[in-house]
Amino acid sequence: MTLFQILNRRALHPVCAMLLASLAACGGGGGSAGTPAPVAQPVVSSTSVSAVRYSQAAVVTVQGSNLDAGLTVTSAGCKGLTLSSTAPYVSTASTAYYKCTVSAVGAQSFSVARSDGTLLGSASYSVEVPQVTMTVSNGAGAGVSGSYVITLEPTKAPVTVDNFLAYVNAAWYDGTIFHRHAPGFVLQAGAYPQGLSLTNMPLQKASYAPIALEVGKGLSNVQYTVAMARTDVLNSATSQFFINLANNSALDTASGGYAVFGTITSGSTAVTAMQAAPCTVWPAFFNFSATECLPLPNLVISSAVQTR
Repeated sequence: MTLFQILNRRALHPVCAMLLASLAACGGGGGSAGTPAPVAQPVVSSTSVSAVRYSQAAVVTVQGSNLDAGLTVTSAGCKGLTLSSTAPYVSTASTAYYKCTVSAVGAQSFSVARSDGTLLGSASYSVEVPQVTMTVSNGAGAGVSGSYVITLEPTKAPVTVDNFLAYVNAAWYDGTIFHRHAPGFVLQAGAYPQGLSLTNMPLQKASYAPIALEVGKGLSNVQYTVAMARTDVLNSATSQFFINLANNSALDTASGGYAVFGTITSGSTAVTAMQAAPCTVWPAFFNFSATECLPLPNLVISSAVQTR
């Protein structure tokens, strides 16, 4: 071997080493450098929605595979939509649960998409106009024992309806009374617990925060509508409401107006009986008008339930 061959062979050793190292870094020479492994994409096989009522929780169930790899669920009629991780709705890669509060009536839908916007599934649902059934009694044999249905107006008075249903669904009205009867005008309730008399004045029940006044929305204080009571301050309504016993449309604008949020659509005979119940005129120092009275025995709301 010549000296040139020896020197040339020795010169190739570093080059070979670098080449072999480069090939090893590329996985032995197979594939392109830096190519990431493919990411598993979510696949949806079915989407369903639980029975839903306005203002109450709905649960969306999505089934498939890789559902933890980036999924977006949306609905214009449901607010606060979030992935659930609490029992009994614990989400996994094969079953994902989403919760929200129903905030619209009529035909609605949920859409399920990948993070890049690709639609993977959908589910339709329908929400009925909400109703509340109130049962009222003034005691055995006292003449009033029945119920009436209030059909609410969430499209025209959403803030007021949501407020009212918050009290209803917390059973807040159960055991409260109608403390004011203004004959031919209104029956008012939603402040005092059972046991109120002219000589016994229990404290009003603690209420939630006041709400904004919703007037001028196409609703009027006509007979058998239900509206919110308030103080002289416009945005002061909390729990108290009244039933219009006559066409009191002047209340639509009087002192800034009183917000109607529903109508009695069934059980008007119970309201008629309430008007005929024994009632003791409030003394003048209670600041009621001369004919306004306290129903005695108390007209008690034994239950107020969202029935639709």
